[in-house]
Amino acid sequence: MPFQRALVVVNPIAGRGRARKAAAALREGLSGLPMAVEVFETGARGDASRRVADLEPEVDLVVSVGGDGTLAEILETLPSAIPVAVLPLGTANVLGTEVNLPRDANGLVRVIAAGNSTGLNTARVNGGISFLVTGVGLDGAIVEDVEARRRGPITKLFYVRSVLRTLLRFRSSKLSVRIDGEEKPGPWAWVLITNVRGYGGVTKLNTDSKLDDGLFEVVLFPRTDTLSLLGYALRAVIGRLPGGSCKMVQASRVQIEADRPTPVQIDGDFAGHTPVQFEVRPQCHQLLIP
Repeated sequence: MPFQRALVVVNPIAGRGRARKAAAALREGLSGLPMAVEVFETGARGDASRRVADLEPEVDLVVSVGGDGTLAEILETLPSAIPVAVLPLGTANVLGTEVNLPRDANGLVRVIAAGNSTGLNTARVNGGISFLVTGVGLDGAIVEDVEARRRGPITKLFYVRSVLRTLLRFRSSKLSVRIDGEEKPGPWAWVLITNVRGYGGVTKLNTDSKLDDGLFEVVLFPRTDTLSLLGYALRAVIGRLPGGSCKMVQASRVQIEADRPTPVQIDGDFAGHTPVQFEVRPQCHQLLIP
């Protein structure tokens, strides 16, 4: 066995309440390997970060049971020498889709027993952590609407309603973007800074994105009027986004300013408004994969 003692961090309301049961099944499966297992349930935002920051020296694996937000809290304080495994039970599960993680406890037990891993970069964004996609502009406004209206767990239908409301009233800003210290001529209307090809759980970007190359892809949209968005959507469907007027560059540092306060989302969570300071962190985490 590659691991001896695991801490399982579970968000009990994830998966519409299935997370607690999944964590129990995971504990049983890991104990049979055999492996010492502790299950820790979060009760409020920040609990996962605080618990992982206080890891016992014997813990050599941390398991996240919940959505991408639960994993983000873990990565905030997890030492890069300790691998992380993920049972994705959130709404979008972008990372789980990206690397084909199993969605059941028995499948994840097999992944942990095998011990295969890949690197996973994270970035510091305005004090937060991103390992998926930071968005400035349209998707930031959508997530801001979701955050303002949510009452408990979020469904995909909830997101669809927020998308429709936002499209009806959204007015783009003029964004100025600096990539690794150099101005990227614009102005731009919408910016994505991504470490993955999947976006929103519904489409894929045509990038050579790698989880562990120390770089994120910066996707730059010059317009967000209805006709332009339809064009971008069509390109996404046929696998040619970025393309046309939509540009893409790689970066380890990005600064974004706007002519007026513009909404920002970090990995699907609302994160306030511009300006944005983004920088890839030097440490690279180890993510267990099939």
